[in-house]
Amino acid sequence: MPELAYCGLNCEECPAYQATVASDTSHQIWLASEYSSPAQLYGPLDMVCFGCHSQRYVSRMCRTCEVRRCAMAQVEHTCAECGRFPCQLIERYVPVETDNRNQLEYAHQCHLV
Repeated sequence: MPELAYCGLNCEECPAYQATVASDTSHQIWLASEYSSPAQLYGPLDMVCFGCHSQRYVSRMCRTCEVRRCAMAQVEHTCAECGRFPCQLIERYVPVETDNRNQLEYAHQCHLV
């Protein structure tokens, strides 16, 4: 079973996670430029990710994730465990019919049985 982020994202499919695990600094540099905008600039260290459950190092991008911040205080694995699922944060950031949402919906149904 893949490691899932609180939002249902398969960590192994996350480009920042992949670059971190592979110690691929050039990919982290590229990702930083891809995610950057005039309003929000990222550097290679902002693309370091060991999964959102990790306390080892939390990138700037992950530190500001509202879903992660909420889930850390409420659940152990994913937002599917929360009694308020799907909450406003999930509705806002995890669209219906995406792989992430489908993962969460499936996990939520399994916990209720």
